[in-house]
Amino acid sequence: MPPADRINLSEVEGAKVVRFHDRQLFDERTVREVAEQIAVFLPNDGSKIKLVLDFTDVGLISSTLLSKLILLQRRIDASHGKLRLCELSPVLQQVFRTSNLDRLFGIDRDLRTSLEMLQSV
Repeated sequence: MPPADRINLSEVEGAKVVRFHDRQLFDERTVREVAEQIAVFLPNDGSKIKLVLDFTDVGLISSTLLSKLILLQRRIDASHGKLRLCELSPVLQQVFRTSNLDRLFGIDRDLRTSLEMLQSV
């Protein structure tokens, strides 16, 4: 049986926007499937990647997901692209602050702001 669709991908103003279907990105299998499904949509030809991860419906994330996000950030940096995160709940904002990952990731209040930040790239 193929894995369930864990994300919704759309393209807005030249950027790929990922929205998560799961409220909790915590267990190993879910995190692995999310990472794999995002990777499928990213170009492998070295072209610049503009990506927004919209956490609107997400309430809980694991340290494993944070590790995957760090790897994703490195891949996007290598393409001279940009990654933005948006719509983080107060709990998720605290997770990023506590782990100092708010310094690594561009975090915006909403999708519109993230898209504006990507337009300046």
